[in-house]
Amino acid sequence: MTEMTLYYKPGCPFGIRLRAAMRLHGIPFRAVKFKDDEEGAAQVRAATDREISPTVHVGDQWLVNPRWREVAQAAA
Repeated sequence: MTEMTLYYKPGCPFGIRLRAAMRLHGIPFRAVKFKDDEEGAAQVRAATDREISPTVHVGDQWLVNPRWREVAQAAA
């Protein structure tokens, strides 16, 4: 699988749900809060026009508020 980074805002229910589903299905990822990685947050803003939680970076793709299956497919 391709390495991936999941950017999220604390307390965001969509980010919580995606992180839980990815863990449940054994999809490896690195979770990063927007406020903890300004460079990554700037890349998300460049790709999506704002900080949308969750946004997943997989290879050269940016997935905005994806389902876990979309993330698994992109990483395969």
